Amino acid sequence: MRFQLEHDWQNNMATPRSRLGERAKIHSFIVLCLIWVFAGLFGHAPWKGYETQSISAIHDVLNGHVLAPLAASEDSLTNPPLYYWVGAFLGELFTPLISLHDASRLINALWMGFTILMIGMVNRELWGIGFGRQAALIFIGSVGLIFNVHTLMPGIATLTSLTMGFYGLALSKRRPFRSAILLGVGFGLSFLSGGILPLLILALSALLLPASFEIWRTRRYGIFLSLSLLASLPFLIIWPTLLWYYQHDIFMKWINSFHLFRTQNYIFYIKNLSWFAWPAFPLAIWGLWKFKHKMWSQAKFQLPIIFFISTLIITAAYTKTSQALLMPFLIPLSTIAAGSIETLRRGAASALNWFGIILFSTLLFLIWLGWIAMLTGYPQKTYERMQFLAQTNESHFNVFILIIAILLTVIWIFSMIKTRITNRSCTTNWSIGLTVSWALLMALWLPWINHKKDFSPLFLSMEKVIQDKTCLTTHNINDAQIDLIDYYLNIKATREGDRSNCIYLLVYQSHKKDLPPMTENWKLVWSGKQPGDKNNYKLFYKE
Repeated sequence: MRFQLEHDWQNNMATPRSRLGERAKIHSFIVLCLIWVFAGLFGHAPWKGYETQSISAIHDVLNGHVLAPLAASEDSLTNPPLYYWVGAFLGELFTPLISLHDASRLINALWMGFTILMIGMVNRELWGIGFGRQAALIFIGSVGLIFNVHTLMPGIATLTSLTMGFYGLALSKRRPFRSAILLGVGFGLSFLSGGILPLLILALSALLLPASFEIWRTRRYGIFLSLSLLASLPFLIIWPTLLWYYQHDIFMKWINSFHLFRTQNYIFYIKNLSWFAWPAFPLAIWGLWKFKHKMWSQAKFQLPIIFFISTLIITAAYTKTSQALLMPFLIPLSTIAAGSIETLRRGAASALNWFGIILFSTLLFLIWLGWIAMLTGYPQKTYERMQFLAQTNESHFNVFILIIAILLTVIWIFSMIKTRITNRSCTTNWSIGLTVSWALLMALWLPWINHKKDFSPLFLSMEKVIQDKTCLTTHNINDAQIDLIDYYLNIKATREGDRSNCIYLLVYQSHKKDLPPMTENWKLVWSGKQPGDKNNYKLFYKE
């Protein structure tokens, strides 16, 4: 069996004995990615935030609103429908077996599988053989990405589309026709999933490259861009035309809601990238400093730098700020970081490795401690704290889950006991630590986390007293709760206002006097509360 050794090109770290063949490394990487993608993807209700909006929009697609699916809380289109279409298709396909929200989340695994694959292919194209897997490990090791990829939101499809376009630009010099298809489809899918914003990011990147660097200013590149535009036209024309023709008001409101350069949110994105993109962000900064004399003359630096600048200009100029808009930054950052990791000095690589070991070992210990405390009641202080956080004293024990949790812990222990560490292995260990910590948290704590965040018991108990679902008006109810009422009860709740035509009124009473003025004869028919919430939800019926 042949072995490929990971040499330290600086000769300042010991070269370890190879313990795995190349094929075994690839298999281990695939297993790690599968754990990263699927851990925590299923088995919980839609949580407040992006998930409630997405599941309500998917529910709207299943109810026949295909061209412009809207969440119950929305009065205008926020995102184009691609992500909701695919989620509804999977929901329709698998709902006899699993819930709609779990079935819809399956698409995240597909989107992220393509994203990881293209991240690897981009870096293989730009840096050479051996760098693709390293870039993918840095990408999945990003701290802020792990929660978002397990969330129902169109930003997942947008990330995949932007990665596809980025790969098309990287491949344009060697395979102009194949890359034109990639970029054109990337244009189209990014528009159908995220709207105008990601489309502008790709377009600005494609135009700034020849404007900034002579090596991109060629006739071949012009043909490549023309073919890309041609390939994208079906995606860019068909759906907007149908929406304009059949639902003109929604189309015009959507177009008019997009605003750029009214605000400048550069500080927000730079500040949040410092933790969201760890460790890709500091590694990329180090790489730019190390290669500062070469980066303006080589395509492997020019492309990610221009893509990062384009992403920053467009997202910072957008009126809304969101952590989901931080995800596209990981594409160029992981690319630069992958080529820079081997240039780290021994002390920096060792510090990163030990920081990861200490951090994730501590996290794993705390996760196990909390689980044991909930099962046994000891340590008492930990048990009381866990009981307060979960708002339940129920213990959840499953032999199968326990075996998985033990195997995950063994994986982390095995990755720690390597006697010699290279520059590459320190980022590999970081990705393993983050993945194992997340997977262990989802395996042991998910029932308690879901108990605190799940609104289905509350709203399903309210459904028992509702005889007429045609109208429900609300007071103090936020957008996420309106979306969940639509999903669980199939009721389009309206916000505060005219209650003359509604016989049901749902109120979230934050204090005793927090009730809307009621001139009619309203009768309290139901009251409930979420775990850990001191305030009540009250349903009134107009007699």
